Parts: sequence; C-alpha cells; structure tokens
Amino acid sequence: MFCYRFVADKLDDNEGGRSRTAIKNYRGIVKFEVNWDQSVSITIPTTGWVDVNPLNDEVSAQRPLVDGDRLRVWVRATDSVGNIKVDNTSIVIDGSPPTVSTPENSGHNIKLNVKDGEFRHSSRYIKYMIIYNLKN
Repeated sequence: MFCYRFVADKLDDNEGGRSRTAIKNYRGIVKFEVNWDQSVSITIPTTGWVDVNPLNDEVSAQRPLVDGDRLRVWVRATDSVGNIKVDNTSIVIDGSPPTVSTPENSGHNIKLNVKDGEFRHSSRYIKYMIIYNLKN
C-alpha cells in the first residue's frame, strides 16, 4: 500500500543524522535558546545561552533591573538541518515621568499625572472637536 506519506523501508536512508523519524519542532525550529546581556555590546554572546524548554516561541523571566538599566535579549533558533539564526532586541528601563511639549494654540489638551490613571505617571490626551452647522 502506497500513499502520499509512505516511504518503503528499503528506501530509507540510514546514513547521517537524519532519518524518517519525526522531529519535535515548533514551526520548523527544533531548538530555541535565549541569552540576557546587560551590556550595550552587539557582539553575539558565546556563553550563557539557556535552552527554551519545553520547545516554544515564547519565554518569560524575571531580571533584577533598576531605572536606567539596559538589557539586550538574544534569541538563537536552530532548524532541523542545523541552520542557525540569531537576533536580538535592546530594552532600556525608564521610570521617569513623561514630558510633553506641544505648540501653543494647537487645539490639544494634555493633562499630566492624572490621579485616576492606570499607571504611576499617567497622562490624558484630549483633542477638541469643533462641529460646524452648515446650512445650504
């Protein structure tokens, strides 16, 4: 019986590291690793990589950071044939209150540090609408 996914045993290539056995993967990636670096360096780290286990495309962690700290998060992905891609993003911790400047008479009203705001330094922005009643 032959079907779309059937490969006869005699045709299986048993040489090398890849066989017909299913490979655990997440969207084609067989391994994710992360690295957290508190420097501004953009050089790919050679040590400190942590496997994301179980295999997933998201990870969460808690880091001891204070206002002004920088954190570069590195992600390394490996596919089933060994191709590796590394990417990163940088985060700066900034707990200072916002400053807003607008031109005079712009029709904007910004209320800084509202007491009922969701965050510590919440602001509210209101754009005034002017409605004209035009009669023909």
